[in-house]
Amino acid sequence: MSEPIERTDVEIWMEKEYHPFRAEMRKSLFMSMAVFCNHNRPIDGYYMEFGSHTGRTMRLAWDAFHALFDFTYVSFDSFEGLPEMPAMDRMQIWQPGSLATSEEDFVRLVVENGMPREKLVTVKGFYDQTLTPELKARLLPAKAAVIYVDCDLYSSTVPVLEWSKDFLQRGTLLVFDDWFCFYGDPDYGERRAFREFRERYPRMVFQEFVHTNEAQAFIYLGEK
Repeated sequence: MSEPIERTDVEIWMEKEYHPFRAEMRKSLFMSMAVFCNHNRPIDGYYMEFGSHTGRTMRLAWDAFHALFDFTYVSFDSFEGLPEMPAMDRMQIWQPGSLATSEEDFVRLVVENGMPREKLVTVKGFYDQTLTPELKARLLPAKAAVIYVDCDLYSSTVPVLEWSKDFLQRGTLLVFDDWFCFYGDPDYGERRAFREFRERYPRMVFQEFVHTNEAQAFIYLGEK
């Protein structure tokens, strides 16, 4: 019989304190979005998620929204992990190929959490290959209630914002999961991509909504 592997104090603390804290912050974010959408009916359409990994946030979305809304849930993910990344997108916590969950495992985890399979759409592949005009035409004219951007990288967030802008409607919640990476520097990551997006489309109005220690949500108000 092999000897039991002893865990370090750090590993024990991470399990008891660190990970539960992050989970509670995420739950608070999703419940805040559910309250917003319920108070501002009707906000119908898709829950779109760019970057799904283990299905953690997709499961949170189902738990928070399904009792109140008849959303269709769309996951956009390579299901092969992170792509090769330029120097400006590199952080120690991210490596090419990391954060990989197969499409089959992702679907299984989400369905086991209670989501009917017919409510879940998966779009497999890297965004420069999958975010096509044909896909957009297939999903339109329905709009998005929530667009959850968990792309990690500037280079991934740019095409996501450009492609998904036609799904915005008054009241759409646009959420950035990695808002405070790169020390919160506005010249990197999702912050830079969103700033440049707003500079390209200055008539589009966004109002800051809730945030956590990791994520930032915005409300789309339409064009002025």
